[in-house]
Amino acid sequence: MTGAPLLRGFAPGAPIGWRDGQSITWERFVASAAVLATRLPGDGYCVNLCEDRLNFLLGFAAALMARSTSLAPQSRAPEVINTLAKAYPGSVLITDGSDQTDSTFTRIDISDWPAGSETASVPEIPLDHEAALLFTSGSTGAPRPHLKSWLSLVRGAAAIRARLPIASGSTLLGAVPAQHMFGLETTVMLPLQSGCAVAAGCPLLPAEIAAALAALPSPRWLVVTPLHLRACLAASELLAPLAGVVSATAPLPAELALDVERRYGLPLFEIYGSTETGSLATRRPTQTAIFETLDGITLSNSSEATRAQGGHLMEPMTLNDVLELHDKTRFVLGGRTQDLIKIAGKRGSLAALNAELGRVPGVQDSAIWVPEDEGTEARLVAFVVAPGKNPHEILDHLRQRLDPVFLPRPLLLVDALPRNRLGKLTQESLRQLAAVHGHASPRQDAGEAQWQEVPAAHPALPFHFPGEPLVPGVWLLALVENAARERFGARLSVCGVPAARFRRVLRPAEPFRITLDRVAADRITFSVDAANACIAEGTLAVRERS
Repeated sequence: MTGAPLLRGFAPGAPIGWRDGQSITWERFVASAAVLATRLPGDGYCVNLCEDRLNFLLGFAAALMARSTSLAPQSRAPEVINTLAKAYPGSVLITDGSDQTDSTFTRIDISDWPAGSETASVPEIPLDHEAALLFTSGSTGAPRPHLKSWLSLVRGAAAIRARLPIASGSTLLGAVPAQHMFGLETTVMLPLQSGCAVAAGCPLLPAEIAAALAALPSPRWLVVTPLHLRACLAASELLAPLAGVVSATAPLPAELALDVERRYGLPLFEIYGSTETGSLATRRPTQTAIFETLDGITLSNSSEATRAQGGHLMEPMTLNDVLELHDKTRFVLGGRTQDLIKIAGKRGSLAALNAELGRVPGVQDSAIWVPEDEGTEARLVAFVVAPGKNPHEILDHLRQRLDPVFLPRPLLLVDALPRNRLGKLTQESLRQLAAVHGHASPRQDAGEAQWQEVPAAHPALPFHFPGEPLVPGVWLLALVENAARERFGARLSVCGVPAARFRRVLRPAEPFRITLDRVAADRITFSVDAANACIAEGTLAVRERS
């Protein structure tokens, strides 16, 4: 098997999408995509910024037909788009007029779909085609690119469908952007590979979600985050009858899941995964705390980390979360490895502290942030949305439940947290929020990560290896250490590399850049990226020399 069809499971004339109460057949969709594909660069890159989900789907399918790779940035900020323009020269930007970017990209507006012959057959896409390049959210540092092959995306969609009771012919409404891995898997790949239709919109507010669902035929499925579910419950919004709900991007508390199922009379499923891996496991929180991996995926622990392999994963992956394994396919989610902190010799979890803070009566939203202090141990700052409460009341509640060393100081009351559409908070957004309240640590400006290369004429390269030189991993780590000292000061001492993963080799004269994020006083995460893939990533253990 060298290829897999662009779509499958559709009867003749069946809809692949709905917009403004009107259905769009899969035949019209394929015909328009075939025409659009002739305008796209073969073996190139397409930045897909379409906000309308059907437009994104069209651009994605056309790029596949043209053998082009879709870049799906989670941010539309001009700085992000201009950085992509520099990193991927010659790319085209596919838009539906919803973006306001001013870049050097050639723009193709697909607000009006091109007409084509609706007798066109479903194309086959090579399994090894580099279908998409997605970027991490930036919640733990600078966004990093991750490449997805057509084979991995097709297998992932099949595994999700095998786990969730979504019948062919169902209609999906996504409240998460298609540019996010969760959105791509559930509202782009799942419809393509299961005979389901998807709604064009991406509603945000509870009233918008309710109105969009009411305009769709049943059976309906809703794809959301815990943030959307909390908002719908708080607004007492009535939703059209649903066959089910799928949630991801953040841990889903069992009590929230129970409230949703009781209010709307439906099954609620949670997906665990990441941009790096795609979906890995599912559970129904009202029935169990245990996740079960998707078909073919197994887990193992080694060196204080969990590795996943098999299924749709093209290679074994080290996970960024703490998983308590019951066996090789079942686990309980503990938290992120980067969320572990140490204060006064005691270890704690930011996720657990945040969960406890969220249980305080009157607290509507909260986040705990660790500033980039010069000290050797963490200092905790809490941001809390709790109208009518004062910090002393909240701290008095926490004192009964937390070790005193983990009480956040300061605890700042804010009107709202700067969450994005996925409910995530980036390190930079929290730093800026702290700065507004006068509690930001001095910023060590990263500047823009500069592109660089190791000259092909470097005298050491012919020895690694003769006839086919490459940049040795040890040398690459030395470049990362030098970059860390340049950014964070000459007094910085690198005392170890607790985690490092080399995903591919770096060739002489190949452009690359090093991205750094000081996630704690004694930890710096790094990523070495080429134009189309991550070369290496990991963590440096650091301290300040006296």
